[in-house]
Amino acid sequence: MHRLFKYSLLIVVCLNTNIVITQSLDSSSNFLKFVAGKGEWEGKLQTAIVTYQNESGITIDLVSAVHLGELEYYAELNNYFRQQDAVLYELVAYEGDRPTPEAVVERTSAISFVQRSLGNFLDVSFQLEQIDYSPANFVHADLNPDELLQIMLEKNENFFSMFLSLAVAQLASEQAAIEQGEAPTSFTMLSIVNALMAEDQTAAFKYLFAEELGRTDGIIIGPELEDEITILGDRNLAALEVLEQILENPVNQKISIFYGAAHMPGIERELLTYYGFKQTGQRWLNAWEIP
Repeated sequence: MHRLFKYSLLIVVCLNTNIVITQSLDSSSNFLKFVAGKGEWEGKLQTAIVTYQNESGITIDLVSAVHLGELEYYAELNNYFRQQDAVLYELVAYEGDRPTPEAVVERTSAISFVQRSLGNFLDVSFQLEQIDYSPANFVHADLNPDELLQIMLEKNENFFSMFLSLAVAQLASEQAAIEQGEAPTSFTMLSIVNALMAEDQTAAFKYLFAEELGRTDGIIIGPELEDEITILGDRNLAALEVLEQILENPVNQKISIFYGAAHMPGIERELLTYYGFKQTGQRWLNAWEIP
């Protein structure tokens, strides 16, 4: 039962590229983590800003996104983005079609409806309604809907086949966790019953979701799985193509890539291997605080 629930959650969340993936076969960084508190149902879901620099002194920050977060989290990000020369952001949309709170409400899809409903239940906000995408330094660095569909057709891929690929990888990771004596998931029957019996059910379920999203033994992902799944590998390539254009302008010395945490291991690999950058720092932001 918990596996069916987990896979359903996984596919819903991954359509906005916040997949429960925190490790890579060749990644040197963590981009999402959960820190348990001292009391019951207390903890923090944290996202990373990892900094890289090349010999020319250009810095690139990989800013991991979770698409549901607290108002203070998004306010901190908005303030940070104003200090950057260029912010490359993810969104499957047409060029110039920047999100606004009004547009998000008008164009609600099934996935965004579920995410916003989940956000309301967990007392957190939806990213597209809180991040200010209007500044001139924001640069779209993603596929548009037509490009995404064309690539999926060429790969004979659909969302069901994508679900199967993720489910197989998830099963392998869960089995590895069991063999190491670790719990394979935060969503067990016992944890759900305990959350239902908690005095503050919102805090309890928010804790379980945060713990699951921040698990350090999430799906281990490498280049093969990235290439197989269009919403990962091909969108990473789109972001890197825009990055190359941004790097051609000497004005851009401080660059941010604002993408879902699932994309970061692959993007980091390219920065370290092909673009001549080295990691120079990392800091963590509190996306959720429980209670």
